[in-house]
Amino acid sequence: MKTSLFCTGQQTSSRQSSCVSCPTLAPHKVLMLGSSDVGKTSLISQFMTSEFLHAYDNSIDEEAIDKSISVLLDGEETELVFVDHPYSEMSPTTCLETYKSTPAAFCVVYSTADKASFKTAEKALQQLWKTETVRSKAVILVANKADLVRSRVVSSQEGKRLATSYDCKYIETSVGFNHNVDELLVGIVSQVRLKQDLTNQEDNEDNNERKQTTAPRVWVKTRNTRTSASLKVKGLLSKVWASHSKSKSCENLHVL
Repeated sequence: MKTSLFCTGQQTSSRQSSCVSCPTLAPHKVLMLGSSDVGKTSLISQFMTSEFLHAYDNSIDEEAIDKSISVLLDGEETELVFVDHPYSEMSPTTCLETYKSTPAAFCVVYSTADKASFKTAEKALQQLWKTETVRSKAVILVANKADLVRSRVVSSQEGKRLATSYDCKYIETSVGFNHNVDELLVGIVSQVRLKQDLTNQEDNEDNNERKQTTAPRVWVKTRNTRTSASLKVKGLLSKVWASHSKSKSCENLHVL
């Protein structure tokens, strides 16, 4: 049996289905990265068995590396296959070297009560950035165990800054209180779709450029220092505004 979640906007529900009559979907791998005991496996289990979602399937193999779930969001079904290797068997660095950029999404998870796990998450993001995976694939930094307020050692600001610096998304979750777990699941689907659309758009633009004749470049020199200064100021303001916008949008999992 297969878990199928049906989501409309921000609301999610589920039903049991043998999927005998369901069309075959191209599955999207979601690689879970992070230190041990940060809650990667618990998050996946919550996706599939959440009481809030009225989930039904309690026969999920907890030992399985790959766990599949189908999500119907805004009338379109998407199959996600979560890949969760125990940290003791495969570190985030080894996972990335093994899977490279084949997954459609990467969830980099750390515990807000564990500074070392935050450092591990940062290293994973560095590797994703160096390989330019962040540009073409969905990457979400997940601050789990947000309910442990008294034990918290990584602030929300630190998490957001890290996500913004690597141009990825950020969300705080708590499996214990089922806080933002559904939002994360829906956000993963949204980000996968948005990145796919972006890639398709860029491919189409590249094809169009190849068909067109390259226009000659025209260089114009100017001695107007006021104009140059004005352009520099506008450029600086644009950078400041872009940085502020990124900080605000890193928590919005429904936009690029």
